[in-house]
Amino acid sequence: MSGQAQTGERAPSGDSAAEPADRPAPVAFRPLRPTAPLCIPLSGNFKPEEIVPKPPGTIVARGESLAEKYPDSATAPLAPVAGRIVGIGSAKISSRLTVPGIFLEPDPNVPAPPPIVCADAGAIPAMIRRLSQIGLAAGIERMRSAGIWAERWTTPDLLGQLRNCLRKPVDIILCDALDETPELLLHHRVAATWPVELTAGVLALAVLTNAARASAVLAAYGDAGAWDAMRRATANTRLKLAPLADHYPQSHPSLLIHELTGRHSRPARLPAESGALVIGAPAAVAIGRCFLKDEPMLDVPMGLHDRSRGKTHWLSVPVGMAWSAVLSELSISSPGLELRCGNPLREVKVSTDCIISGGDLSVTAAPFQRYINPDPCIRCAWCVEGCPVSIQPAGLLEAAQQDDPFLAEQYGLDACIECGICSYVCPSHLPILQGIRKLREK
Repeated sequence: MSGQAQTGERAPSGDSAAEPADRPAPVAFRPLRPTAPLCIPLSGNFKPEEIVPKPPGTIVARGESLAEKYPDSATAPLAPVAGRIVGIGSAKISSRLTVPGIFLEPDPNVPAPPPIVCADAGAIPAMIRRLSQIGLAAGIERMRSAGIWAERWTTPDLLGQLRNCLRKPVDIILCDALDETPELLLHHRVAATWPVELTAGVLALAVLTNAARASAVLAAYGDAGAWDAMRRATANTRLKLAPLADHYPQSHPSLLIHELTGRHSRPARLPAESGALVIGAPAAVAIGRCFLKDEPMLDVPMGLHDRSRGKTHWLSVPVGMAWSAVLSELSISSPGLELRCGNPLREVKVSTDCIISGGDLSVTAAPFQRYINPDPCIRCAWCVEGCPVSIQPAGLLEAAQQDDPFLAEQYGLDACIECGICSYVCPSHLPILQGIRKLREK
């Protein structure tokens, strides 16, 4: 299923001139203003008692920290809008992950923040000179204080990867601008909207980690507008544009690393352990905005595809906003709908009380799928033929049913990327992906 590098394929070339300074961002993502309380999550591995939030009732400005103390392993919890601190509780950031969060009540009397202004490519050389003098540890601390974190399909544990680089250097930075599903070309749209910021973010990581190479991976047959924008932004820089055929699940870091470097990266481990730091386009833009203009990550670009209406929404959403509030703003009735992150085949379901943060940013809303009672396995081997990493998914389901970790290892559990293709092609409708996740949870 992985795509082949298309070294000769390129979208039509464009003008190589730099973008003008202070260029307003194209109207590509509709900004949402929160009307309900926000819950700002704290990412990282720590104990709740390590967090000391500011007292309830404290008035904070946009971008101000909500905590008097937070762990070194976490990012700063910043107020995406002006408001009043309500207290501390828990935030569900995915169907399987709950973390501490600080509740913030937005101030309705404070005007909306000014429109995002795109950076000038001419500012990148000065940024590189500044970063070449501070080192990786200081760079990580700067990103932490700017509230930048990501834990998603295309950017596995951003801060974890960076901390791994302190122990073991990487030699290449890979920015993944491919997309999981053709209905939601979020990374493509981000690259076309903020090409300078994306370029700056990748180059910033290359400088901080001393990586010899830096590449942005774009769809070989993508829209010419995104290619032209990225060509102008990367002109006279060492960031290379790498075209790949955008076939799901090519955007998974393990497949991406193998396709471009020939290395093997286990999905259960961080990509940086194989010598390649992998980030998605939205994370690169957040890093670029941080180091170019000292802007914290207070909002994230989102894509929501409403299958029942056949409509796609492109949004700029404040960190900490619940999906129920987003659906309400879009006049989408949530009863009877199922939300899935990324490609629906992955079966990563999101409840409406989940909040938007550094997790997955592409979501499909569709009517609930009717449960199909599975039939016995007919040994057709379709799951083996469809598997992009060439393991035996049916054997993993057998290992899950027998609760046998040794059998799971023999059938290739460590190499599974949980793309869901095996469950999709199975004519018996066996819950193969659920069995694999059960094994990994144990």
